[in-house]
Amino acid sequence: MKIGIQGIAGSYSEMTARDYINRLENENIGRTPNTQANRSYEVVEHSSFQETTDALLNELVDLIVVPVENSTTGAITKLLDQLRYKPVISIAEAYQPVSHNLWAAKGSDLMQIKTVYSHPEALSQCSNFFARYPHIEAKAHDDTAKASLYVKELNRPDVAAISSGRAGELYDLIPLLEDVQDESNNMTRFYVVEKKHTNKDYSGEVLSFYIETRHEAGALLKVLQVFDIYNGNLLSLTARPIKNQAFTYGFFLELLADKMTVSNDILIKTLEHVAEYVQLIGQFKAVQRPSNK
Repeated sequence: MKIGIQGIAGSYSEMTARDYINRLENENIGRTPNTQANRSYEVVEHSSFQETTDALLNELVDLIVVPVENSTTGAITKLLDQLRYKPVISIAEAYQPVSHNLWAAKGSDLMQIKTVYSHPEALSQCSNFFARYPHIEAKAHDDTAKASLYVKELNRPDVAAISSGRAGELYDLIPLLEDVQDESNNMTRFYVVEKKHTNKDYSGEVLSFYIETRHEAGALLKVLQVFDIYNGNLLSLTARPIKNQAFTYGFFLELLADKMTVSNDILIKTLEHVAEYVQLIGQFKAVQRPSNK
């Protein structure tokens, strides 16, 4: 099985994909030899979210593991936007505790650092660090782990990277500071996504939707009332601009449906009656969030 990620070895996506592989292997213990218990797994690296989702759609990989939400900065909208209008569905969720370290080439020290590279999401999660060291410039890079590799290749005493402990160790850097993220319990949530199969039954109490409402008064309220009537517990709501339609928005919603009074099919048909566009982008079992410490 090939599992696609955005990033390279040492990225939080790669770490989460490895954790998910371990999860699959543990679930397969005790199954008969003819099942997927003997299946091998490969993590396939990609340079962007679009490349990652394209690989899934083109069946170059079987699954992708992608970040959708961070406990400090909220929804990762660039990834969510890649899921709408496409035949994909999330079949699982996973959580990755985030511990950002400041890494530099051997021989560097903190007072020499002038520039720090990392993924924009990681940089935004470390605003207190940059406020404390205003002379240090934050520069965006494709990926946290790639930032560490880049600093290794530069081999200069005035540059550093913000990335995971695994990334710094993989690329033979030295730690200047640990846990530079703003919140000690910083955590990123991931979707495990597959290409949607029309003849496959999906299960789980968490439902994830992308919905575009009609352009009329009370349109969003009508959608939310459906959840209320059917006893669905709304977990999140994120608005996103609709491409080529200025100042119009679609909505990513998550719903806990364990106490819902109707089937998923009836829920979706009702939503389609009150909305312009409805896409189920995820159905999976909720997992327990790990502790950072």
